Amino acid sequence: MKRISGLLLAIVSFVLVLSACSGGTSITDDEQSGGEGEAAEASKDVTIWFHYTGKQQEEFLSLIDAYNESQDQYEVEGEYVPFADVKKQLSVGVAGGTLPDMALMDVVDNAAFAEQGVLEDITSKVEEWGEIDNFYEGPVESATYDGKYYGLPVGSNALGLFYNEDLLKEAGIEEPPTTWDELKEDAKALTNDDTKGFAVSAVKSEEGAFQFYPFLRSAGADYDSLDSEGAVEAMTLLTDMIEEGSMGSDVVNATQDDLARQFAAGKLAMMVNGPWNIERLKEESPDMNFSISQIPKDEQYASVLGGENLTIIKDGNVDGAFDFLTWFLEPDRHETFTYETGVFPARKDVLENSDHWTEDPYLSGFVPIMDGAVPRGPSPQWPEISESIQIAIQESLTGTKSPEEALNKASESVSETVDQ
Repeated sequence: MKRISGLLLAIVSFVLVLSACSGGTSITDDEQSGGEGEAAEASKDVTIWFHYTGKQQEEFLSLIDAYNESQDQYEVEGEYVPFADVKKQLSVGVAGGTLPDMALMDVVDNAAFAEQGVLEDITSKVEEWGEIDNFYEGPVESATYDGKYYGLPVGSNALGLFYNEDLLKEAGIEEPPTTWDELKEDAKALTNDDTKGFAVSAVKSEEGAFQFYPFLRSAGADYDSLDSEGAVEAMTLLTDMIEEGSMGSDVVNATQDDLARQFAAGKLAMMVNGPWNIERLKEESPDMNFSISQIPKDEQYASVLGGENLTIIKDGNVDGAFDFLTWFLEPDRHETFTYETGVFPARKDVLENSDHWTEDPYLSGFVPIMDGAVPRGPSPQWPEISESIQIAIQESLTGTKSPEEALNKASESVSETVDQ
């Protein structure tokens, strides 16, 4: 018996030594339930990279705090990454394995990161959620790639026609133009020594492509049909207005902010711009009477979307991220955040049922516009596609090439980019 007891003691001592050497890997309740102590605790954390600034940042962080206080399953932490650095940081993060669980990104970047395998396919979760039919089709499309969901839209905007009511009245124009022919005619009538009748931002940047896109889509064309008759007609419309003098040749260097300043100073009678400049116009020219309507059409009314999507990073805390995302997008919360931060809801049920937008004399002009607004692309190669469009705009509006020549060249460039 003594020899057996000694053997047992030796075995127990050996097991204890192994436990000590391995850091004490005794089986815990967490491990039995699928967790692993600190790892299970860490899985509750959700990190979000965001580029909001100012009021948007303030409201977003406040909502993160509210979410954390509302439940104890997940802890969300927001990390600010400047807008210009988001794509670079995501690329660096992929290489270094230092990605967040979620990332806020511009609508035009969603497809590219989905194609690269950075984002989580959340299609099954979105379908189970059952709320996607309450969203505008355009913003949702910007968050999809290859028929699958890789994020959800959290804030949207679009482009509309801003017009100075007093200047139109002085020129004998009772209503804003609704067609391209009316736009050309009214722009001529509104042009004099001090004022141009119409302007778009044709600067060589994403703003230029953004502003040309409504005209492209209105003519039944898109980035993959730049050599079509409709695309050429859209470019010809803008080129003709410069040649006729009703749109200044300086639009090739003018940003959307530049247009807003000219409009506020009475130097522009009509312009294409977005809701983010409404407050600026009210502040800089409080006595000016202006309104907003649909951009004049060729075949159909068209506008283009700006805004952000919230995406979930592949292999991150997907469950926690999706829980926060759907909480953030609940109607009342979505309404408050978008209204307080000056953007439009991606949810159609929120926008159409809220007095915030439908009763506002300026924002109400964008309600019908949002219904038909489309994303740029979407395409994983959008930056290259956009650059081809920007070059065509510059070449055509400066007279370097005819609209047809500029767009044929752009079409070839886009085809090469897409086929790579």
